[in-house]
Amino acid sequence: MKFFELSRPELYPDLKKACSIMRMTSLALIAFSLNVSATVYSQKTKLTLDANNQSIKEILYQIENQSEFRFIYESGKVNLDKKVSVREKDQTVETILNRLFTKEGIKYEITENNLILINPTENSNLSAVKNVSQQQQDQKKVTGIVTDTNGEPVIGANVVEKGTTNGTVTDFEGRFSLNVASDATLRISYIGFSDMEMSVKGQSAFNIAMKEDNQALDEVVVVGYGTQKKVNLTGSVAAVNAEEIQDTPASSLSNALVGKIAGVLMTQSGGKPGAGASMTVRAQGTWNNTEPLYVIDGVVRDKFAFDGLDASEVENLSVLKDGASAAIYGARAANGVVLVTTKKGKVGKPVISYTGSIGISDATMIPETQNGYNQAVFINDNLRVENVDPSDARYYTDDELDYFKTHNYNWLDEAWKQPLVTRHSVNVNGGNDRVRYFIGGSYFYETGSFDNLSFKKYNLRSNIEANITKDLVATLNLSFDSRNDHKPYWRYDYDNDTMSDLYKALLFRTGQVPPYIDGKPTGSFVEWHPLEVLGDNTGYNRKKYSNNEASISLQYNVPFVKGLSLKVLYNRYNRHTFIKQFNRPYNLYEFKMTGEHNHIPTNEIANIKTRNDGDFLYEKYDTQDNYQLNAFVTYSNTFGKHDVGALFVYEQSEGTVDWFDGQRNYFISSAVDQLFAGSSDSKNSTLNGKGSETGRISYVGRLNYAYDEKYLLEASFRYDGSVNFAPKNRWGFFPSASAAWRISEENFFKENVRFVDYLKIRASVGLLGNDAVGGWQWMQRYNLVSGAQYGSLTSGVEADVIPNPDITWEKSLTYNGGFDATLLQNKLTFNFDAFYRHTYDILGDRLASMPTTFGAKMPAENYAVIDAKGFEIELGYSDKIGSDIAYYVKGNLGYATNKLKTKDEAENLRPYKSEIGYNTDRKMGYIATGIIRTQEELDALPEGYTIFGQKPELGMMNYRDLRGANSDEPDGVIDDNDQDWIMNHTVPPINYGFSVGGSWKGLSLDLFFQGVAGHDVMIDMRGSQARPQETNFDFWTDHWTPENVNAEFPRASRNAADRESTFWMRNGSFLRLKNVNLSYTMPQSIIGKIGISQLKFFLTGNNLCLLQNKVKYYDPENSSIRAYPLMKSYSFGVNLSF
Repeated sequence: MKFFELSRPELYPDLKKACSIMRMTSLALIAFSLNVSATVYSQKTKLTLDANNQSIKEILYQIENQSEFRFIYESGKVNLDKKVSVREKDQTVETILNRLFTKEGIKYEITENNLILINPTENSNLSAVKNVSQQQQDQKKVTGIVTDTNGEPVIGANVVEKGTTNGTVTDFEGRFSLNVASDATLRISYIGFSDMEMSVKGQSAFNIAMKEDNQALDEVVVVGYGTQKKVNLTGSVAAVNAEEIQDTPASSLSNALVGKIAGVLMTQSGGKPGAGASMTVRAQGTWNNTEPLYVIDGVVRDKFAFDGLDASEVENLSVLKDGASAAIYGARAANGVVLVTTKKGKVGKPVISYTGSIGISDATMIPETQNGYNQAVFINDNLRVENVDPSDARYYTDDELDYFKTHNYNWLDEAWKQPLVTRHSVNVNGGNDRVRYFIGGSYFYETGSFDNLSFKKYNLRSNIEANITKDLVATLNLSFDSRNDHKPYWRYDYDNDTMSDLYKALLFRTGQVPPYIDGKPTGSFVEWHPLEVLGDNTGYNRKKYSNNEASISLQYNVPFVKGLSLKVLYNRYNRHTFIKQFNRPYNLYEFKMTGEHNHIPTNEIANIKTRNDGDFLYEKYDTQDNYQLNAFVTYSNTFGKHDVGALFVYEQSEGTVDWFDGQRNYFISSAVDQLFAGSSDSKNSTLNGKGSETGRISYVGRLNYAYDEKYLLEASFRYDGSVNFAPKNRWGFFPSASAAWRISEENFFKENVRFVDYLKIRASVGLLGNDAVGGWQWMQRYNLVSGAQYGSLTSGVEADVIPNPDITWEKSLTYNGGFDATLLQNKLTFNFDAFYRHTYDILGDRLASMPTTFGAKMPAENYAVIDAKGFEIELGYSDKIGSDIAYYVKGNLGYATNKLKTKDEAENLRPYKSEIGYNTDRKMGYIATGIIRTQEELDALPEGYTIFGQKPELGMMNYRDLRGANSDEPDGVIDDNDQDWIMNHTVPPINYGFSVGGSWKGLSLDLFFQGVAGHDVMIDMRGSQARPQETNFDFWTDHWTPENVNAEFPRASRNAADRESTFWMRNGSFLRLKNVNLSYTMPQSIIGKIGISQLKFFLTGNNLCLLQNKVKYYDPENSSIRAYPLMKSYSFGVNLSF
């Protein structure tokens, strides 16, 4: 900003007086020559200001930044250093200046060249030059306090005598005092709240409670390469208010968002510390990569970087769902785009904010398993089915059964620890007209339910924005995050975060022996010891991730072309991953047994055995380095009723990945976990490494046009080049178009449909791409192999898959239509979207139709087609009861499914096996007809009937006989030919969430519910076992025996029940109370006296309870009955700002 200040001589009074006359004369001449009448520009230009306790000079600078106005004043004559507060929304410059200068003894004049001349008034009681003289009236003094719906003071609200420029702003306690005419009307306004008017007749003291303007609060959303007012959106964009997740103690950002976005399916497969939630935008359109594209501060990232963000860093989050919104990201946008904008500094005094919470966690649901007694009974029943002689020592005798009625050992309870979770964040933001800054940091720590299971995350972020000149702005954004993931090493979990094999071992370890006897790990009836693995006694699996990012940008607002700006952005990102896995053998102690058949343990050691699941140390180093370069040209201007916007972007990015790993075996001791301490024999060491690179160039364009704020048009394109494809197929063109009609702005609508405050109808079409299909398939690749030559081993190469130079982008053509509406004085909001997506050129193999005698490896081809369709609904209602109680109800629902149109299938494929014409998430299995319970049911079966090769017997599971090997008629044989499509959906086609809440004064309560519906799950552990080493799930206790023919489950052995069938199929729908937040905000009148601007205490609960669970045995959101359980948590925290 540049203020023109005339030099002031101080040497002689006469000279000073003469210069003063000359200055005033000069200003008058300038004003006369430029014409003091207000221009059309000053009447049409609307400004929005939100400044608290800032100098008038700083506010004038903000006006200059938002407009073409430039201020001229004489510094010795006017005082612009006074601190004031201004909150204005979409007001003309005259309105703002009238309110700003009313009590300051300042007048102004606007010239035709948009220069504003500022002078002191000759009489402080006079209005600004443009004010019309008012009739003399009796004056009265009115006072009052302005609060929000929570009873908190509204600082800086404008209180103006209607029809005049006589006004003031509320102070730190929300109070005001003003002299007005005795019959005046007060007009109260504040950004984010609906304007109010109150008559002063018969009243001089006011308590004014302002109501939030829902439309204003949700005004701006993030879109591709910019932001837009929500009322001007023509596509389908879902936005999440960052304040909704600020207090959630989540280890990943995706976990904090589950259920909150319409049309986005997010579920958690397990509750291990640090694990994130999966995210799918609308229906899956390919069997290849289905993850959405993640863009953080304009830079393309992945889900790992997205989950690394802390909620305290996030300013805005949007999801681009339709083709028109996402097409601007072209080749990677077919699965939707998730946009995140991090926080930046704001003009104002420094504000320090702290959020901290600490809490405990527990499992939402743990599957029940058989105790020692029921396990023993099950083993006996199994032996009877197998016709084992009753004298066999495997049977449990009566004395042993009596013992296990009162003795049971729960290994899971023994291993379970109280999980803790804590989160802390601190940030500072502020600035002035030259420099704005944001600096923040956060710490998250969560322990698991077992020893040596934890996740720790540190985040640091800084953003500095500086005005080098009035038109040149530089921005520097630096960020760092570090994540430490520590868990036990167990080779048969294959490093999966569900930890399914290790967790299953804790569930299934026999209850007939304790984990430890006299402090020694039990080896009796124990094959391997999960508590020894958990106790860090055998090794560990540690991962450390470090991410560093730097972005610098320069933006030049071209002064001689209104609305034109040029910008360049350069980003550098580096990720380093270090993995260290250590595993050692360990000893187990077998104890002598007692009891008639030796099933009861004693504390006398009989034998020591060594369990060896590997003796090695493995280390891996992985480095990723990427850069992105963008050049932007943007234009935005208004010509009468015509709003025009344009964007052009050049984008270039490259990335490299280099990794190196090594392993050494056979260590003498666990005390030295370093590679040098292993065997020095080269045969006991392995090394490996690899490098890869990617690159992309893109050209992006967008045009926006609006007429009279009613008719909106938008068109965009992206021209992408990717090294994943051969030069002739390297470039793809992805256009889109959309339109909207704000029908509520039409006079005929306003006059006839008064209960609808706002209605916009929109439609869009866009072509998207997907190049996340694996690179370099167009080139011949070779593999290193070993072979023999002249009797000795040698190394060589062999050709890999035959190259396909025609591989190209997968493409999705998306159509979207919808509307946005607010009704009943903006109390009710309603948004609706419907979409249809046609995805073609899907990359896939053609092996099914290839003769089995063909010797070469055929390449993938672009040939398959999948169509998808669905809809989304968002509905909300908010209102107030009296002056103190406010409440709201809001929810979202999404439905999405797909249909496979083209896929490679064998010519001789039987019709019932065909997938074409159906959704891609169906599942085949057997139709169970029930347990063969009685002799009559057994005798009714056909002669020669078999079930998976077995002759049917009592207590076995039976299935529907659908067809034979060469016939579609029943053949009396239950085998693979009798499978059918038993599950229509394995992925939920319906996802929804809804919240209810309210506030009274400073007390607030919010409840959020999340659910999915329309799909089935298959219980994945269907077999039973009858051995002392492991037990079963408790549902097997109710199994068929001759004495229990009405049991829920079949007999204990050879029951033919372990196949995927309708018997094990359950409705996967669930509804859970996802989040409860109870908070209390201290009154400003109390904390303001000690310099605190906000102090809030809160209690938060997550995943508190399941209100619907038809699976019954475990949490249906878990990926498996044996996966590490989802966790519920309870936290107490505080928000503090000063």
